[in-house]
Amino acid sequence: MSANRTRKNGMNGGNAVHLSNLKIVNGCLAFDVCSGKFHRISESAAFVISELKRQTPFGALITSYSQRYEISPAIAERDIELFLNDLSVVR
Repeated sequence: MSANRTRKNGMNGGNAVHLSNLKIVNGCLAFDVCSGKFHRISESAAFVISELKRQTPFGALITSYSQRYEISPAIAERDIELFLNDLSVVR
């Protein structure tokens, strides 16, 4: 879930996205109920969005992400932070 993949997915388009407005559809699409737009997302992006919507604490999210994708917690934290920054998520 690199920053480049997030940009390619075009989720933010310069506007903030509120997590409560996103619905994950078929694991690869996010539907923004406010704008009515669909966004193509990666599996890892869907995982992060789902966990944040469940209000998973950030530390627990890093742990579960690093275990799921078999990467170090430091890399998981960096990837998640880059993803959130690119998305301009309003938490």
